[in-house]
Amino acid sequence: MQIISSIWNHLAGFFGNLVLIAGIIGLAIGLIERLIYRLRKTKETSAENKQDFRKSLTGNKTGDGEEKEQETSTPAIRLAIITGASSGLGMAYAKAVDQDPKAYQVDEIWLVARRKDRLDQLASELHLPVQVLPLDLIREESLEELKRRLEGNPQASYTVSLLLNCAGFGAFGSSEEVGYVKEGKMIDLNDRAAAQLTNIVIPYLSTGGRIGEVCSVAGFQPIPFLNAYAASKAFLYSYSRSLRVELLKKKVSVTAICPYWVRDTGFIETAADGKKHHLLFTSTTKKVVSLSLSAVRKRHAVSTPSLVATVDRIFCGLIPDSLLTYIMTRFL
Repeated sequence: MQIISSIWNHLAGFFGNLVLIAGIIGLAIGLIERLIYRLRKTKETSAENKQDFRKSLTGNKTGDGEEKEQETSTPAIRLAIITGASSGLGMAYAKAVDQDPKAYQVDEIWLVARRKDRLDQLASELHLPVQVLPLDLIREESLEELKRRLEGNPQASYTVSLLLNCAGFGAFGSSEEVGYVKEGKMIDLNDRAAAQLTNIVIPYLSTGGRIGEVCSVAGFQPIPFLNAYAASKAFLYSYSRSLRVELLKKKVSVTAICPYWVRDTGFIETAADGKKHHLLFTSTTKKVVSLSLSAVRKRHAVSTPSLVATVDRIFCGLIPDSLLTYIMTRFL
């Protein structure tokens, strides 16, 4: 027993130190990323100040070539594109961005969802200019339509300052109960559509733009009886973390938004399909939107907008999946 105890203590000490070192390295990487974004902001401010200074010296006079260029060029309209905007988090995000557009450098909001009547109602409540795009993102032609809109016309050009991908749905039950048709649509919307839409938007992202991909704490671990949904969010979480590194050179930040259950979005009722599920420690839309948008503004890599979500993220990295799968069945 003494030998076993000694081996255990050595292993615990080794892996404890390993976790500590990994945590320190992760913190350092996060600080370096923040420094890169901060340097971008400093350079832009310096360039703007130099331009203003030159204008003050010349009295805003320019040569013929410059004058002609100023006449023909028009500033691009800065967009916030929000999917899943007809209800839940998407609708709440649209209202929050509309209340403080300067914080996100937004001139106009594009609302994307299937239900036009709800989008029209939301648009009537906003102050910024709004374009309503009643699109079913599972359909390829809907993505092509969004791409055509972004290409603009001679009267308008667009850049995207903020993309919030909120479209998605889930379903409680075993894979057999949910069925292959619903599971297929879930994966199409939660994963394929989210990735394709993001890819379409990337060329239009302004330097310093922001992306928020609404994932879920479900993506941190396998969850029986919420199988396909958890797996789809694991894909989106991994996609978001990798995309963040890819877009770092462009100074575009990507935040994986991972809330726990939100009780007032209608998601739980839709996922339960009429069945009652007594879920513990649920959060509210107001809290999730406030905390996650703060993380997006600050360019955090991950947002876990509640204590439960944060604890889940930490412990899921320490507990083996074989054990997690059984633990998670107690929460459904």
